[in-house]
Amino acid sequence: MSSFSVIKKDLKVYVRHKKTLLLIFLAPVLIMILIGSVFSGASGEGLKDVKLGIGGGSNLGDDMIQELNSSKMFIIFKENTTDPTVIEDGVRSGKYSAGIFIPQNQTQSMKLYIDNSRVQIAPVISTVFLTTTEKISYELTLGFISKLWEHLEEMESELSPLKESVSLINGNIEKLNNDTQDVLSRLDDIDAKGLNESVNMMKNTLEQMKTDLGQTSIDINSTRQEISDLDKNVSSIYNDSAVLRDDLTLVVNSIDSTDTALSGIQVDLQATYTSTCVIASAPQCITLSNTIRQVQDTRALLLEKTERIRSLHIALSNTAVKGYELHERLVRTDIRLQNMQGLISNYRFEISNIQGNISNIKTAIVILDDVKKQSANVSLQMKDLAFEMNASSSNLVTEIDSTKSILTDVIKRAPSTVAAPIKLEREPVFKDRAYLDFLMPAIVSIVLMFISFMLASITIVQERTKKTLLRTLLTPLSLGEFIFAKTTALILIAMLQGIILMIVAYLFYGIMIPPSQMGLLFLVILVYSAAFIGIGMAIATFAESENTAMLTSLVLSIPMLFLCGVFFPFEIMPQFMVQIGSALPITMGIRALDSVLIYRESFDVLAGYLMPLMLYGIAGLGLAYTLLKKELMD
Repeated sequence: MSSFSVIKKDLKVYVRHKKTLLLIFLAPVLIMILIGSVFSGASGEGLKDVKLGIGGGSNLGDDMIQELNSSKMFIIFKENTTDPTVIEDGVRSGKYSAGIFIPQNQTQSMKLYIDNSRVQIAPVISTVFLTTTEKISYELTLGFISKLWEHLEEMESELSPLKESVSLINGNIEKLNNDTQDVLSRLDDIDAKGLNESVNMMKNTLEQMKTDLGQTSIDINSTRQEISDLDKNVSSIYNDSAVLRDDLTLVVNSIDSTDTALSGIQVDLQATYTSTCVIASAPQCITLSNTIRQVQDTRALLLEKTERIRSLHIALSNTAVKGYELHERLVRTDIRLQNMQGLISNYRFEISNIQGNISNIKTAIVILDDVKKQSANVSLQMKDLAFEMNASSSNLVTEIDSTKSILTDVIKRAPSTVAAPIKLEREPVFKDRAYLDFLMPAIVSIVLMFISFMLASITIVQERTKKTLLRTLLTPLSLGEFIFAKTTALILIAMLQGIILMIVAYLFYGIMIPPSQMGLLFLVILVYSAAFIGIGMAIATFAESENTAMLTSLVLSIPMLFLCGVFFPFEIMPQFMVQIGSALPITMGIRALDSVLIYRESFDVLAGYLMPLMLYGIAGLGLAYTLLKKELMD
């Protein structure tokens, strides 16, 4: 019997058992459809129908509910409570997969309660909430910063007037310092001692003036008395003169009447003489002429004798007028003297007030002297203040320019760049791949591992229990050729199932294997299957029955499932377990298929995984060969 005959016999055994043949074809199809249905499209949708409890009742909670609803991941149960323990108890009792309490006071922290017993979805929920809170925080921060930017623009526009105001203040301080120096200089020009002496002299002068005014008032009283007496005399003279004037007026009037009568007689006599006395020597004419002459002489004598009376009358009239005028002047003089007395009283009162003010002036002079002494210190302080203010204003102007420059640079930036200074754009490098594409290496590796393990171990056990192994080896076929034939038959079955998996993945889920990677794919399946078939044969040599072989295969395969990095990533394992998991054949097979199906790398990269797999297969087959040979010899 040859190796080919053994391969043909084994294949006929599988063909003869229709159920086994059906399972060989149906198992990968069912596995691929089942896993594909679970994970197809998972990359886009993520988690679904996660029960989420929300409490707290703040406006921010409404925004978060709206954001979480848009994710289509959660079934939200809103609790009308302000007690976070209600949400925590809901998660603890399994009512919710996660719960969040959003306090009404936004200065307090939100509390996220996660059912961490669900280790697969808990990190995803945490990530979703972290992303959501970051988004809402970004929107709130962006709104705040946008308002802040408006105020910064107003602040920036107000910096220039502020700078001008600072410069103006600095100029005013310098002007104030100069004015202070001028005031101090003028204060230095003031002779406080001389002022004090002058004030004393003024005070003595005012005192003398007050005394003189008092004496003047007394003199005025005496004068007024003398004027009163004089007025009495003047009034008496005026009255006497008036009486005499009136008497003389009657006399003068009588004389004037007499003169007028004589003048009339003279005129009549002259007219009679003129009309009757043609001859002047006539006696009656001479008598009439003498009479006219006597009347004329009488008039002349009357005028001559009454001339003094007339003069006296005129003098008395003038004396009466002068007496009246003198009386009026004396009255006015008395009134003036009386007014002067009132003014003197006022002057004395004002002098008393001035004397009081002089006392205040003396006090002010003392204070002024103190002010002069303090002014020196004030001058030094003003100089220091001016220097400090000048330095401070210069620094302030520099700071204003710097602040204005900073604000200008800041305002040029968009608020979004400040709210999120670092932007992270998620860019998947495998945009045209579904989540099932990334699971294909693990699915193929796991299916081939179980099939290779179980078929290899059960086949050898069957050969041993049915005694066909001894009969086969009694033929010219050697033990090595027998193991090679068994391995080849099992590899063909594994290759067939790998092909079925690829066909189902393509027909049902559109997973396409590039033609350029097809050869490397079959090479990896070949080496990977051979490795586990070799290990399975080695297991079979230890097993005494099919049950033992199957249980042993499970004991080895199940730990490999948990340590291969598919269900639990290496990133969360302890370093010791990572080293063990990385050395397992299933891990190397998955990485080799990743390189072919996902990363589409060349044989140079695959060699690093295929060589250890070949060593596993050779070691397993070698161990099986050694143990079987020893068993046969015994």
